[in-house]
Amino acid sequence: MKFRTIYILFNVVVVASFLFVFFLPFFLLGGEYSLAFWKTNWYLALVFILIIGGLNAFFLANWKIFTCVEREDWATLSAYLVDKIFTKKRYSSHHVTLLVNAYLLLGDVEGIGKLEAELSSRRPELLRKNAVLFGVTRLLQNKPAEAEAFFKGYLEAKGVENRDWLRFDYAFSLVLERRVSEALPFLREGLSSGDAVLSLLSAYLIGSLGAAAAPEAEREELHKLSDATRSQIKKRFPGKKWEREVERAKGEVHIVILSKLIDDAGRWLLE
Repeated sequence: MKFRTIYILFNVVVVASFLFVFFLPFFLLGGEYSLAFWKTNWYLALVFILIIGGLNAFFLANWKIFTCVEREDWATLSAYLVDKIFTKKRYSSHHVTLLVNAYLLLGDVEGIGKLEAELSSRRPELLRKNAVLFGVTRLLQNKPAEAEAFFKGYLEAKGVENRDWLRFDYAFSLVLERRVSEALPFLREGLSSGDAVLSLLSAYLIGSLGAAAAPEAEREELHKLSDATRSQIKKRFPGKKWEREVERAKGEVHIVILSKLIDDAGRWLLE
């Protein structure tokens, strides 16, 4: 459904709901009592007007963003957000997230680097909040050492979004550097994650690489942990249900970057 249609339907539904509430006293109590009711409670109508006005102002202020996302016009969206952030210095977490996602979809790594430098200098809290997005850019470039160093600085930082994924990405960076034993504590954490995709990836890496890299005395325990997590996820997401869960997860661009690993883990799950 097109954004314009959604916007119109939203206004129709909200206005119709208000009119229903507005005329309800008339139908239940009659005209005289209805007039007396609204003379006493006139502020309710004012509150409604302010709410619908505020919501419409939000939609209109972000109209270009919504239409660009709807058309998947990432080039126009990134140009619009660059003007907002770099030229007009209007920083917001929402705009930063959208711009990084647009850059990732365009493969514009240089643009992400410029945005990271801008935030590092002027708004480090926004860089910290979106650390996962900036870190996976290094994985996308096949620079695990740089990714590991970047993620490490935010492992215990406050205000980081998708913290579980950040810690997993840090562990995955270590795995790519063949430092699997260092990654194991973080992969163990991932086993208990509420995110089924993250939990499965952790189990898959523990069972395939972690156990092999661990001392012989720990290998059986790691295999058991890995198999137990796989069994639990397989019961929760049998067959097509797992595919739907993966599609849901891939709504996040930073997860799409791990698609090959997710596909490998999915085949392992469904064996």
